[in-house]
Amino acid sequence: MYWFIILFPLLIYPWGIDPYYTTTKMWYLDLFVLGTWIYLIIKRRHRAIIPEKNNSAIEIFLIIFLLLIEVSTAFSKYTYTSVHGTIDRGEGLITFFSYISVFLFSYRLIDMKKLNNVISGMVIVSIFISIYGILQHYSFDFLPRNSAMRGYPGTYTFFDNPNFFGSYLVLVLLLTITLYLTVNNNKLSSLYFITVCLNFIALIFSNTRSGYVGVFCGVVFLSIFVVYKRKYLWKKWSLLLLTLGLLLLTIDITEKGHYFNRISSVVSESYSIVSNQTTGYEGSSRYFIWKESLPLVKEYFWTGSGPDTFEFIFPATPDELQYYLGNPNIKVDKAHNEYLQIAITLGTPALLAYLLFLFAVFRKLHQAVKMVTGKEKIILFGLTSTIIGYLVQAFFNISTVPVAPLFWSILGISLAKSNLHLKNAKTQNSHMEITDKYKSA
Repeated sequence: MYWFIILFPLLIYPWGIDPYYTTTKMWYLDLFVLGTWIYLIIKRRHRAIIPEKNNSAIEIFLIIFLLLIEVSTAFSKYTYTSVHGTIDRGEGLITFFSYISVFLFSYRLIDMKKLNNVISGMVIVSIFISIYGILQHYSFDFLPRNSAMRGYPGTYTFFDNPNFFGSYLVLVLLLTITLYLTVNNNKLSSLYFITVCLNFIALIFSNTRSGYVGVFCGVVFLSIFVVYKRKYLWKKWSLLLLTLGLLLLTIDITEKGHYFNRISSVVSESYSIVSNQTTGYEGSSRYFIWKESLPLVKEYFWTGSGPDTFEFIFPATPDELQYYLGNPNIKVDKAHNEYLQIAITLGTPALLAYLLFLFAVFRKLHQAVKMVTGKEKIILFGLTSTIIGYLVQAFFNISTVPVAPLFWSILGISLAKSNLHLKNAKTQNSHMEITDKYKSA
């Protein structure tokens, strides 16, 4: 599990007529999960993944979420797609089971001493991926492109789409910033500083506005809850933010103002929506997709249409597709809002179960943060900011196989670390109570 999490972004198969890494990563993921379950059953270690009693709420919400996905699959008109997912997306029932399994494996199977090392490993791997993304931006592309990306100037590396690459960078960038804030060693601090810069440049080149917003929210969270209360980090934090600002300014000047226009469009398009002056093109026509999709929530309220079946029920006419998306035959297979996607394809009860599960994880993180100090407190805040950043960008983006397992793994790691600190705090309090009674006697 340790090595799978670290190396998963690099697990590609760049050969063949039309290499598409999402499909490849789906096979890697499913085979790994299947192999791990077989191993646990044969070795009779399956009990190892059962959560402790104090996490029963999280376990219950997760089981309910999986059961509701199975119900949605059973009642769907599109059974095969619901089980296996659509071509090149692959987010059917099997994949959701794999996501949940990755969460449980990350939470229960990774050695507690290696939890921080997993985060460091993910950050180190992101160096190579970010460098490749930067090179790709300047047309130094060493791997064959799939048919959808031939001639496309954007940066997407091993994730098939710039938006997927952006959601990955939200995770690793906020994790890298967290490590940067925790280390005192000059060499490690320099390494993480450079890594943050590389991740940030790659994020800029990904052109993913949802990624920009997600990272911004994560950085604001860290500024308020970590840096503001620790004066010894102010100089380090100011240096990082100033450097990132100068990088953005320099890149924007060399790219003739393209990226500042992208960033400012987030504000202008948000204002158009709030002031009811929409055209439908907001968010690269996402607003049109949301507006057309919203009535489907009521229609598929209880069980949804089935996992990954959005393209079969999206109601837009060919004329609307031509007007807003430029192609009357284009298939809109995602709602481009992860929460709307879940509500429509899996049902509103499934969305509620998913949100309650996330709330339970946040609650556990919050409880643990109050029990620790120093470096570990910053790491827990950093994990919280990473989850927040991903969930924010997910409002404008979609869940995808190359990235989602990493997010579910981070949820598992966050819960494992929280439980470890809560358990240690409880043990320490018990020892103190025993000591106090002994002294009183």
